[in-house]
Amino acid sequence: MAEYIDNEKIKESEGESSFDFRKIWSIVILNWYWFIFSTLVCVALAYVYLRYQRPVFSAETKVLIKDNDNRSRRYGNNFDLSDLGIMTNSNGFDNELEILGSAAVATKAVTALKLYVTYSIAGRVTEVELYKNSPIVVDLDESHLAELEMPIPMKINRKGKGLHVAITLPSIENPKGEILERDLSSLPATINTKVGTIMLAPNPGINMPDREMTVTIYPPLMMGRMYARALTINRSSKMTTVAILTLEDTQRDRALEYLSQIIKSYNDDANEDKNEVANKTKEFIDERIDMIRQELDSTETSLEKYKRDNEIINLPTNASQSLTQSTEMQKRQVEIQTQISLVNLLTDFVSNPANCYEIIPANIGVNNQSINKVIADYNDKVLTRRRLLRSAPEQSPALLQMTDEVRSIWEAIQQQLAGIGNDLRVQKKSIDDQYALYSGKVTRTPSSERVLNSIGRQQEIKAGLYLTLLQKREENYISLASTAAKARIIDEPLYKGIVSPKSRIIMLFALILGLALPLGLFYFLELIRFRIEGREDVEKITNIPIVADIPLSNVIEEGERAVVVRENSNNIMEEVFRGLRTNLRFLLSPGEKVICVTSTVPGEGKTFIATNLAMSLALLGKKVLIIGLDVRKPRLVQLFGLSSSKKGITTYLAMENPTLEALKDQIFYGVENENLDVMPAGIIPPNPGELITREALDKGIEMLKDIYDYIILDTPPVGLVSDTYELARVVDLTLFVCRSEYSAKSDFDIINRAQAEGKLPKVNLVLNGVNLKKKKYGFYYGYGSYRSYAKYGTYYGSYGHYGSYGHYGDHNSGKTHLEK
Repeated sequence: MAEYIDNEKIKESEGESSFDFRKIWSIVILNWYWFIFSTLVCVALAYVYLRYQRPVFSAETKVLIKDNDNRSRRYGNNFDLSDLGIMTNSNGFDNELEILGSAAVATKAVTALKLYVTYSIAGRVTEVELYKNSPIVVDLDESHLAELEMPIPMKINRKGKGLHVAITLPSIENPKGEILERDLSSLPATINTKVGTIMLAPNPGINMPDREMTVTIYPPLMMGRMYARALTINRSSKMTTVAILTLEDTQRDRALEYLSQIIKSYNDDANEDKNEVANKTKEFIDERIDMIRQELDSTETSLEKYKRDNEIINLPTNASQSLTQSTEMQKRQVEIQTQISLVNLLTDFVSNPANCYEIIPANIGVNNQSINKVIADYNDKVLTRRRLLRSAPEQSPALLQMTDEVRSIWEAIQQQLAGIGNDLRVQKKSIDDQYALYSGKVTRTPSSERVLNSIGRQQEIKAGLYLTLLQKREENYISLASTAAKARIIDEPLYKGIVSPKSRIIMLFALILGLALPLGLFYFLELIRFRIEGREDVEKITNIPIVADIPLSNVIEEGERAVVVRENSNNIMEEVFRGLRTNLRFLLSPGEKVICVTSTVPGEGKTFIATNLAMSLALLGKKVLIIGLDVRKPRLVQLFGLSSSKKGITTYLAMENPTLEALKDQIFYGVENENLDVMPAGIIPPNPGELITREALDKGIEMLKDIYDYIILDTPPVGLVSDTYELARVVDLTLFVCRSEYSAKSDFDIINRAQAEGKLPKVNLVLNGVNLKKKKYGFYYGYGSYRSYAKYGTYYGSYGHYGSYGHYGDHNSGKTHLEK
């Protein structure tokens, strides 16, 4: 009996989770064929997708980004390459990684490999991409390639022994492009267009197929940006300058070749920046050499002219100590003046605001290690800034920071040059004073000797400076020739496998999707269903016990009406009403005999349940009376086939002084069974609600209790009128009838409220109209082997005609209406 009564405990044991695994399992079992069909379809679609989807391959390489400081130490202290013009081109490993992954470097690699041209050939379903196995090689002339802004698609087809080429050229007037068609008899060939000269050449060893071939020429910068986005660069560790480069591409060989080429392009880019300083220094040294050569030639010419004019061949060598000191001071004057000139040249250069972000000539002979080091650092910052300009926007934080650093060093150089110039001028003044002192002592030296010595020393000084600049120029040439690679490949590019599509994951996803789609669909339909379908639904929305599940019948047998419980019958309908009968005997206490059968709305089968329950109790040998208290819509006369008369409960209630004999006169005896009596509703009164509140009803029920074992009241639906609540005073037990696939879940709020507020005694539920032909109910109730119930009709679902239940409250029509 716990199955019928203690539903509340069952619900508590199952928990309040909205995710019902038992329902999911029942959905799977009942709809297994849909799950199989959905799974097969999803797996088949996944197979087709994998068959025609281009695989994406992954390639990887390890690269060492060389540290310039370490490289300088590797050569030792005796040979500092920074003096040769080999300047550092990065201040940090992060900057180098940004440059390595920039679109500018990627564009150089794309151009070198000619990856800006893509080839594909028509397949059965999709186009097949070609790389190095294209029968035709297409290119655009370099001058127009650099100016190309839009892709140029081409269609190439066989035409006889030649080719037919259709080129879509960009056009401002036509957004779809301008079509240019050419027929080519042989290859190689050229096609002149407004965007440049397109060159077509055969690829040796590969024949042109009969299928259409698609060629697209992209702007190199566009492809460079695409490859820059596809390239992934990661640090190997925080303690090293090793980078891991990963590229994903639809062509394995192309990915490997691109990784190798990107390193070459990066090294070329780094060497170009590095040699820019050396080239600037070369220009400066060459200019100074030409200037000093002219001065040296002028000095030699002056010496020659002086000797020829004065007919001087040889002078005595009796120079005094004063002359020696004077000569030394003069030499120092020349050296100081040379340093002042060099400093003035640099000062003029840095004083020009236009040169703020330009390379400053380095190693020109200024004898100040501090200023030389600052200039070298400045040149390094300028180069780094230029490289960042090619890979980052002007407003990026890194570029703004580098610009500030260059500006601050530029100002520091200006200040240092000013200080050095002041120091040199102070030294020169001191040397001039000493020279004046010593020169006064040599006034006795012949003027010719002084002149010759002066010209000779000037010649010597200029010759020494000329040799020094020649030496610096040779060193600068060495720096231009020593182009060491900035990055070195540690591990050659290797193929790492297919990264997309992932066959196992896609197949697993297809399998899961194939199972989830029908499950989700059926589960969603279960969630949005607003009518009850079975015991499960009822138990979720109410704690009221369910005392019986009445199956649905589909056929009405000739001559039989809604009373499906018959004597000497043993079908499923008999069994379920026997079960209901048994449960009621446990629910009723001794002396309790009145059972109220009601529902929430019309059409749920309360009259069907009441009549068949009465018949089942009568077959048990009990004396049973069924009273039609649904006086607004009486049906008992029609159900039992009684003769139309004025007999009924309303006739009794309308009497002023009703007696037991008057009450018995309203009963039809021995209907369908000798133990079953029927008291129909009788005449429909104009005031049914007031009629059932009379005390005569209470007295009549008490008198009938002495005669009958069970009294069943067929009452109106509680969702429309309150008559049933008025009848609760004479009722011992209430059966609420709900109908599968008919009763709304929201109607159970009325039932739950009636129980909670105690408006009806001993409320129990009867689930009516369960269609056992549906697999879900056969699976739940276990009635799959029964078939005899099919001969009984769905009479309780149609006889009521409660769609027009609006007659409730229509008093005028009720005055003359009798039960039919």
